[in-house]
Amino acid sequence: LFPEIVRVCDGHYLATILPGVDINILTTLEQTFTNQFIVIPIIYYPLFFSLTGYVQGLSAEATIERVKTTIVPLLMRNWAFWIPVQYFQFGYVDEPLQIPFLCVVGLAWTFILSAAAGSVQTEDAQKDGAVKVLMNEEEDFELLVTDLQQNVTSV
Repeated sequence: LFPEIVRVCDGHYLATILPGVDINILTTLEQTFTNQFIVIPIIYYPLFFSLTGYVQGLSAEATIERVKTTIVPLLMRNWAFWIPVQYFQFGYVDEPLQIPFLCVVGLAWTFILSAAAGSVQTEDAQKDGAVKVLMNEEEDFELLVTDLQQNVTSV
């Protein structure tokens, strides 16, 4: 999708409402906003919730309920994290380096998203070595760090 976003979002849409602003800034804003406010809510999150619901064995109804309870906080985190990242990516990272850049940043985002989206595993599964992620942000982070430390020290 990035090549199409780059091709279509060349600053001319915003230039009509923000005349006189540098076209490079407008291009970067258009590309960032298109990805964050169209692609992410319409394509990325439906795929994310469908796949994670399936992997966790959720019914369609349980997956929809999970979306209802987590989508707004996840979108807020997503935008707080990715809007600056993608502005930098589209505006300053050379095109051949954008994929490696996004891979590195995406790894950090995967940790954030996994902790924020939570898990539906039970207490019994946790006792068997699985991680139960709680929806409380501080507990999420502490649990994630503790689990990572345990996994690193057990290897």
